Amino acid sequence: MCTTIGFSYQDGMVFGRTLEIGVKLDNNILYVPRNEKDFINAKGSKFDSKYAAIGSAFFNISSFGDGINEMGLMGSSNFFPKYASFSKEAVEGKINMTTSNAFDYLLSRCKNVDEVRKEAENIILVEQLDKEDGPSMSNHFFFMDSNGKKVVLEPKEGILVSYDNPYGVLTNSPDFEWHSTNLRNYINLRPENIDEIRYSEITLSKFGEGTGMIGLPGDFTPPSRFVRAAYFVSNTDRDLERNEAILQAFRILSQFDIPKGAIVDPIQKHKDETIYTSIMDTKEIAYFIKCNENINIQPFYLKDYADEKEVKFIGLEKTMDLCGPKF
Repeated sequence: MCTTIGFSYQDGMVFGRTLEIGVKLDNNILYVPRNEKDFINAKGSKFDSKYAAIGSAFFNISSFGDGINEMGLMGSSNFFPKYASFSKEAVEGKINMTTSNAFDYLLSRCKNVDEVRKEAENIILVEQLDKEDGPSMSNHFFFMDSNGKKVVLEPKEGILVSYDNPYGVLTNSPDFEWHSTNLRNYINLRPENIDEIRYSEITLSKFGEGTGMIGLPGDFTPPSRFVRAAYFVSNTDRDLERNEAILQAFRILSQFDIPKGAIVDPIQKHKDETIYTSIMDTKEIAYFIKCNENINIQPFYLKDYADEKEVKFIGLEKTMDLCGPKF
C-alpha cells in the first residue's frame, strides 16, 4: 500500500509518499548521474539516463521506487493490484519494457509532466522482458513537476493511460477515475466547525473541534486514504514557506502511518506497516526520508553528489538511539 501527495508552496513544490508492506525491505537512497550509460532496459535496446536523479531503491538494485530529478520532476510508483494489465507480446515500433523500467525511463529522461505524457505514449508495458529482468509489477505512477503539473499513468493492456490529477493525491486500487468519482460522496467535508444544529425543538452543540470533518474515513483502505489525503491537501495553505511546506507534507502523510499489528493478512500471515515516508522539494532538489525504525528526518540534496560519475547507493540510518546519555 502507498499514499502519495503533492502541493505547491511559496517558492516551489513538495511531493512525497508512504510505503507500506508486510515484509522488511532493505531500502537505501539511490543516486543516478546524468548520462548514465545503459541505465534502462527495454526489449532489444538500452537507454541512458538524461538527467541526474535521487530517490529510494531496494536491495541495492539500481531502480527507483520514487525520486526527483535535477529538473524538478518528481515521481512515485504505487501498488495497483488487480487493475494493472500488460501486453502479452512486444509491439513493433514501440519501446517495450516492464513497469520498473518504464518508471526509471520517465523519471530519468523527462524534464516535466508534458514530456512524461509524450514519452508514455511510446511505451508498451509487457508482462515480462526476460528472465533476468523479471515480470512487470502491478503498479501505477504519479508524476509532478516544478511547475505544479500533475499526471497519473495507469497500465491498461500495456498502454499507459494518462489522467490529469487536480487533487495531488494517489493511493492504490481501484483506478484513478473511480477515486475521482468517489470523492463526490464527501462534498460535505470542510475545515470550519459546525457549532450547533437544531433537531426539532432542541439545539445540540458540539463537544469539541473538528465537527466539519465528521464522516472523514479513517481506515487504511485505498479509497479511504485517497479521500483523507485529498481533504488534507485541499485544505493546505499554498503560501507556506519551504520548511513549513516540507513539515506539512510529513504531517499529512503521518495520517497514513500503519502501526504494526493494525492490519494482518490472514492468508500470508504478514502484518502490514509503514516502511518509510519520503518528501521531495523542487526548490533545492532535495529528498527527505524517515524510516520505520528511525523517525528522524534524513535529508539528501542532489547537489551534494554532483561530482559522482557512477550510480551510487547511499546508506540510511535505519535505527535511532532511544536510550539517551548514560550517567
